[in-house]
Amino acid sequence: MAEETAPAEASTSETAERRIASLEKALAEAQAALADAQATYQSLYDMLMQSRTPIAMWRGDDFVFTLVNPTYCSYVPERQLLGRPLGEVLPEAVEQGFGELLGGVYRTGEPFYGNELPVKLHSVEKGCDELRWINTMYAPVRDGTGTIVGVCHFGVDITEQVQARQAAEARAEELRRSADLIAAQQETIRVLGTPLLPLAPGVLAAPLIGPIDAERSEQVLEALLDRVAAQGITSVILDVTGVETIDTQAANALMRAAQAVRLLGARVLVTGIQPSMAQVLVQLGVDLHGVATYSTLQSGIAAAMRAR
Repeated sequence: MAEETAPAEASTSETAERRIASLEKALAEAQAALADAQATYQSLYDMLMQSRTPIAMWRGDDFVFTLVNPTYCSYVPERQLLGRPLGEVLPEAVEQGFGELLGGVYRTGEPFYGNELPVKLHSVEKGCDELRWINTMYAPVRDGTGTIVGVCHFGVDITEQVQARQAAEARAEELRRSADLIAAQQETIRVLGTPLLPLAPGVLAAPLIGPIDAERSEQVLEALLDRVAAQGITSVILDVTGVETIDTQAANALMRAAQAVRLLGARVLVTGIQPSMAQVLVQLGVDLHGVATYSTLQSGIAAAMRAR
């Protein structure tokens, strides 16, 4: 009988040894996995701590700080955050509505994404509150069973970008207003630069002052035709006493204006042509046929009155 039990005992011993070896292998693998997990955790932790973006984590519905990186702490210097609830150490954050945002994430499990959130922070350096803008994400933190146990925060400070954009928008608005003002001034100049003065019923004077270019000549033409047609003008005096220079396009445009006024049945008188302008008109070959010319405005007015 003793000879029959020896093999059974040996078999049992071998089985135990295999189990021990298997357990030792499993333990080694678990220890290796734990070491890997710890290394990964440490790498992630170091990354969060070294990040230049504000990162924090709260636990419980009273939002006790369990993790804050130096960047987050730099926004609220001289305050001990870890282990203390949000409302106690950052009451201004609760007053600005961030407590409600955290509460919504904690209750619903839905992350919150905020773009350009304005945050008022006290600047120890400046001794006053200052406004900053943050792109923020609040996400739920869950335990191994999936139960929400807290909220984590990840933010990106975009204050410089927002301020740069606001400055650009303000500059663009300033330029727009300047452009509107310039346009209004140009319109005023255009109106004042082409005054139409009624001298008597049916007699209209258009004293021109300053240089005349093609654009201004077109303005004169447009204003004259509108007034002649609307008021039944019979005589138009174009006084160029105050005009010293004129180019080919402008001279031709003035002559077209005179011809157009004549087509509407009104007589055209040009007064005050200076010697330099007369020389230019001759050199340019401008046709003054059908246009009465007078040396002075007074003589032109007298002629217009006689023709009434």
